[in-house]
Amino acid sequence: MPGKIEWQKGPVCGIDRCKSTQYREEDGLTWCRRGHQQEGIQTQIDEDNFGTQGRKTRIRKETVAKVSRIYRDHSASTLYLQAYQLILWIQCHALIDTIELPAELEVVVKDLWSLRLQLLKSKTDATSEDDTLFSSEPQTETETEGAGEDAPTKEFRVKGKAMPSLIESLGLCYLGCVLLRMPVSMGDIHHWAVREDIPFIRAVRFVPIMMKQKLPAEYLKALDTTSPLEPDHLRKAIHNLSLFYTHHFKLTFPPLNVPLLLYKHIRDLALPSKCLFSSSPPHQKPSTDNLPVPLHPATLHISRLLSISFDFPSPRSRQRLSSLPEIQLISLLLIATKLSPPFDALPRHARSLADPAALTIDWPTWVQAHKVHDASLTNERQLPRGSEINVTEADVMKMAGEQMDQYMDYYERTFIDKERVESEDRGLPNELLDMFPTGRPEGSSPTPYSYKEQTDKEQAATEQKLKTVVGAMKLRPIAAENSEEPVRRIGDFYKRYRRVEDLEGVAKVFYARVAEMVGIKIEMLVLAVGQIERRLIVWREGRVRGGVDKGKEAGRPDGGERGGKAVESGEDVEMGDESEEDDSMSDDD
Repeated sequence: MPGKIEWQKGPVCGIDRCKSTQYREEDGLTWCRRGHQQEGIQTQIDEDNFGTQGRKTRIRKETVAKVSRIYRDHSASTLYLQAYQLILWIQCHALIDTIELPAELEVVVKDLWSLRLQLLKSKTDATSEDDTLFSSEPQTETETEGAGEDAPTKEFRVKGKAMPSLIESLGLCYLGCVLLRMPVSMGDIHHWAVREDIPFIRAVRFVPIMMKQKLPAEYLKALDTTSPLEPDHLRKAIHNLSLFYTHHFKLTFPPLNVPLLLYKHIRDLALPSKCLFSSSPPHQKPSTDNLPVPLHPATLHISRLLSISFDFPSPRSRQRLSSLPEIQLISLLLIATKLSPPFDALPRHARSLADPAALTIDWPTWVQAHKVHDASLTNERQLPRGSEINVTEADVMKMAGEQMDQYMDYYERTFIDKERVESEDRGLPNELLDMFPTGRPEGSSPTPYSYKEQTDKEQAATEQKLKTVVGAMKLRPIAAENSEEPVRRIGDFYKRYRRVEDLEGVAKVFYARVAEMVGIKIEMLVLAVGQIERRLIVWREGRVRGGVDKGKEAGRPDGGERGGKAVESGEDVEMGDESEEDDSMSDDD
């Protein structure tokens, strides 16, 4: 039986208008289904390679495992810590080279960072079974029960294995200054970071591009800043870091350099006080005409009454907002100011011209002097340095030419990654960049910024502000001790404020200035001052119960001899007429 004919599909035959598309091969010739022989080269059948027509042969390539360009797990944690350490090193050198702090600061911060890394070994060890977790929030305090019999009922513990956040780098720089006993405040660190005197805004731009290309997105976000630096965030980071080093390494931070730091705060607020730092010769006694308000000794005196040593808090103690030593210092200064030259206009009598508080501050002049001071440091044609990150769309529409150029300079300096633009693999083509060039046009250059020149300008403005306030000081009315008429003495009718809404007039301006200077929110300042005032109430009630306070003791914090009153919410109340509140520090303070 003849074999079955195999037909193959092909093009239309076309011979004699044949429309057949099926073909067969026979003796090397090709025939269509209607018997038309197709023209072409005659092929011979290869007996040795029979039946292999149409077969395809593919060479299998070796399977190559894909290697991700982005690190994961322990490799990513190690690279993140290296990038973080680089940023910390740049910040230290900015404090040393630009701010001109001692070179020992780098060694101290390096030691603090080395201790921090000891608890992060599990993050960089590939054999460790610990999860590599990351939190972009600062370390938080958690209360746990004390284990020992002598331990308090509650103990503050700080997480030590969480990856460090960017704001903690500023906290390490501050604690390094504290260890070196330098009069650097939290407000200084915050001011330098906002004004870019030390790198913080978008610190990720200082990391080399080869490192950034291998970091996961969550780590890149942790090294970036998408919003302005809030003052209270730095305060929380510093408090948590101090508890962290004390709890895990038993590191005791020294107390603040109170004399220098207190003098710095008094001078920046333009509050006249020459008690310890006088420009007159030591042997010359100051005359009554220019006797300053004794805020410096009054602040230290109140601290001794309350046994405040300006030490950093212990993790085993109850944590309050006023536990941080710098918050204690500024709260005591504010209380001393409210006692001696209060903000109200009530007349208060001194006993004699030799009374240290015989002179008082003219507060309207003080407010006007601060307005003139701020105006002298700003230029309408230029944006204040550090305010660029707060610019909104509405602000851009109101900008002048120089302000727009200055803002674009800031944007180019902060957000454009020149290394990535110039790279060959991931950068933009040079032809496209030439069509839309960045930078100022030819013949225009930005105004150079110098930290030293800016500091000298601020110092001169502060000196002028202080001279204006001192020149406007007033002499209080004098009333002898044996005066028959009842008079108000210095320290009477002390006014307390519980909420920010209670502040008004000069008090509101003064509280806002102090909060900005220290780098905390005004709500936190009102709360901290209230906590210190409650401690004064407890101190006074203890003396009254002990029979010591008879109206003539010399140890009163207000410096008077009569029973003082406090004014709260517009009413006259006794200093002890308030119930104790739970004012411990929480995560939401």
